Amino acid sequence: MEVVIGCRVSPKQKGDIVGLMRMRHPDKVTLAIGDGANDCAMISRAHVGVGIAGKEGMQAARSSDFAIGKFKFLHKLLFFHGREAYRRNGELILFMFYKNVLFVMVQFIFGYYSIFSGQSMYEKWIYQIYNVAFTGLHVIIYALFDFQFEKQVFMTNPVLYSIGMRSVIYNMKEFWIWFAYACAQALMVLMLAFVLPENGPTTGGRTFNFWAGGHHVYMNCVLLANLMIIKM
Repeated sequence: MEVVIGCRVSPKQKGDIVGLMRMRHPDKVTLAIGDGANDCAMISRAHVGVGIAGKEGMQAARSSDFAIGKFKFLHKLLFFHGREAYRRNGELILFMFYKNVLFVMVQFIFGYYSIFSGQSMYEKWIYQIYNVAFTGLHVIIYALFDFQFEKQVFMTNPVLYSIGMRSVIYNMKEFWIWFAYACAQALMVLMLAFVLPENGPTTGGRTFNFWAGGHHVYMNCVLLANLMIIKM
């Protein structure tokens, strides 16, 4: 284990120490915590800065990414709130990629049937509200209120914190898995909505309608995007 100890250093030197650690270990995440104005440079240079608001004033808290009232709260900030923030944000980003790839990939595959004419299968007004009205609210609720375990479980099992250190949730492998999900489901949705019923009559003996098929595709994309949140 490597340890750096500084004694009687200036505020600038505190920041320089953090900067040197970032240069020496560029793949590591640095955290700085302080409670006074002389810690502001160090807090600002670190990847994650934590300020303690107290008798020393509010300068450190205002310069930090996170402010706490006492040093003992650092444990909960890291092992509970920090861990869950990483998990939720990682899954949120992957899900945002997934639902938009699903929505657009159907249109891209449809280009094969429309001879890549640029014809859209969605009505303009429903195309615009896909993210806002139909696939947005439940993601916000999930990102704000979902917890994988109770607080006591996180406090007594520090090994759960390692998912961020090992990049378990958000990495290139997980990104391509979600991308593959979206592409496979897009192909399935298009086949169900266009390829299978195109040779058969609809209600009243009329032939398959293009815009009706587009609405079927849209409905299935919304349904899949809302169901996939359960997987998370």
